[in-house]
Amino acid sequence: MLLHRYFIPIVLSVIVSPSRATTKEGSTIDEPENVDLLEDVKNLKQAMKGWGTNEKTIIDILTHRSYNNRLRIGTLYQETYSESLWEDIKSETSGDFRTALKALVLTEARFFAEEMRNAMRGWGTNEDTLLLCLMLTVNDHLTVQGIKDYYESIYNRDLEDDIQDETGTPFKEFLVEVLNRPKFNESAELDEEAVTADLSDMQEFIDDEKVLDIVYLVTSRSLSHLAMLQEKYYQSEGSELIETLDEISDHHVRDGLISFMSVATDFYRYCADELHNAMDGHGTEEGIITRIIATRADKDLATIKEMYYEMFDETLSKAVQDDSSGDYEKTLLSLIN
Repeated sequence: MLLHRYFIPIVLSVIVSPSRATTKEGSTIDEPENVDLLEDVKNLKQAMKGWGTNEKTIIDILTHRSYNNRLRIGTLYQETYSESLWEDIKSETSGDFRTALKALVLTEARFFAEEMRNAMRGWGTNEDTLLLCLMLTVNDHLTVQGIKDYYESIYNRDLEDDIQDETGTPFKEFLVEVLNRPKFNESAELDEEAVTADLSDMQEFIDDEKVLDIVYLVTSRSLSHLAMLQEKYYQSEGSELIETLDEISDHHVRDGLISFMSVATDFYRYCADELHNAMDGHGTEEGIITRIIATRADKDLATIKEMYYEMFDETLSKAVQDDSSGDYEKTLLSLIN
C-alpha cells in the first residue's frame, strides 16, 4: 500500500465522524414522493417471474428507495409471497450486480457480516475486506454490534474468534480492538491534557517501535481525539504521524493504522481515496466500490463524490463508467446520481 493513498495534510484536516455524516442532505437516493411500497413489491415479483429477469425494474426500484423503505419492501415481499426478496434476487442475478443488490436489500449489519465471513472463508483471508468493513462502521456502535450478532446467528461462529484465527499479530489485535471499541461521543469537548499525554506516549512507542502499544492507544480513543493528536504530533515533530506509522509498521497493521488515523481526520477523504485506488491502474476492485457506494448512498455519498472530484479532478460517475459495465454499472450510477 502506498502512503499517498492516505496522506491528509493537517492544514486541510476536517474532523469528520461517519456517525455524524448521515443526514438526508448527504444522501444520493432520489426517492419519489408518496411511494407505494406494496406496488413496488408486486413489480419486483413480476420482474423475476417466469423466464428471464427484468433487471431495469429491479434497479429502478431499489436504487430509488431509502434504506428504511427497502427493508420494508423486503418485509412486505415476505408477507405477500412467503418468499425472501433476497433469495429470489440471488437466484435471478449473478456476480457484482448481485452483490450490489444484496447490499441494498439486506440490513447493513447483515451485509457486512456476510462480507466479513466471505473474506475468511476457505483458503486465505482477504484482510482488506475485513479492514474496510470495520472502517465504514467504525463510529456506528449499533451496526457493529449488529454485525457481531448476525455473524453468530447466521454462521454459529464468533466473529472475534474467527479474526483471531484467520489473521496474524499485530493486525488481529488491531481488528479486534476496533471491533470492540466503546461508543464515543464525538461532539464532546476534548481533553487537551489527555491528548498531550497521549502524544508523549506515542512518541515513546514510536521510538521503541512498540507497534502493539500504538494499536492499543489509537483504538481506545475517539476519532476527534485522534485528529487532535495528529495535529499535536505535527506541531511537535514537524512531520505527519501517518508518515511515521508507515515507516515503523508493515503490511496489514500498517494499512490498518493508517486507515484508522485517516478516518479520524476526514472520513469522506478516506472513502474517496479508497474508491479511486479501487479503480486506478490495472484491474478493478469491485468489492470496495460496492461496499462504499451501496452502503453510503443513504448517508453521505453526495459529500464523498464531491470530495472525489476535488481530489482527482474527475467525477465519480465518470470513473465508475470507465471501470464497470452492464447492470452492475447501471446500479452504481443510479445510486451515485
